[in-house]
Amino acid sequence: MSKKLIHVNPNLFLSSSTALIGSSAKLINSDLGKYIDSFENVVRFNRAVTKNFENSVGEKTTLRVVNNHVFDNIDISKMGYTNSPKNFVKKIKKQNILYIGPDEGPWQRRKKNSHKSNNLYKYEYSSIENIKSILNIDQKENMQIGTIMIGLCILSGIKPHLFGFDLEDVPRTHYYQSRPEAENTINHNPSNERKAIRKLVKNERIYID
Repeated sequence: MSKKLIHVNPNLFLSSSTALIGSSAKLINSDLGKYIDSFENVVRFNRAVTKNFENSVGEKTTLRVVNNHVFDNIDISKMGYTNSPKNFVKKIKKQNILYIGPDEGPWQRRKKNSHKSNNLYKYEYSSIENIKSILNIDQKENMQIGTIMIGLCILSGIKPHLFGFDLEDVPRTHYYQSRPEAENTINHNPSNERKAIRKLVKNERIYID
């Protein structure tokens, strides 16, 4: 049975068979691809690609969730990311894309940012305190979109299955590219969010592989 994601416009529905695919390098050589593709809904984040990684991460994508700089097609390659093409969203066609970000500007530029064949959705960021409450997170930093999506699923009555999420306090990695070694502690608080997700696993609010 499909359920409507609250605080998302226009209406967006996900079923109980939903997999959220993180970008951790621990997915490399995991042989989880076929299992991931067996889920009715497969949600991927930002510029995470599947080409050449199908055996590890699958090839199915029913929803892509992106933040402000990805939705705005900003070039971040000079920051140390080795496989983050500038126009990633512009090149996507016939897909469902959910924008999550505190900045309204990228959404206002959505006709320029995305191909007309895509279905575009927007999370109402003004409701972020509801996500923080259900995840029991208290932080001033912006939450990562993966964590927000977990909270959004739980709020909507969906128990998602997580793949490729690092729950230990280790340096962040991407299976499809090298990324800067330093944590972006100014904009995010990964350690705090991991702690919250670990509690969700312990309390059986989410599944994780």
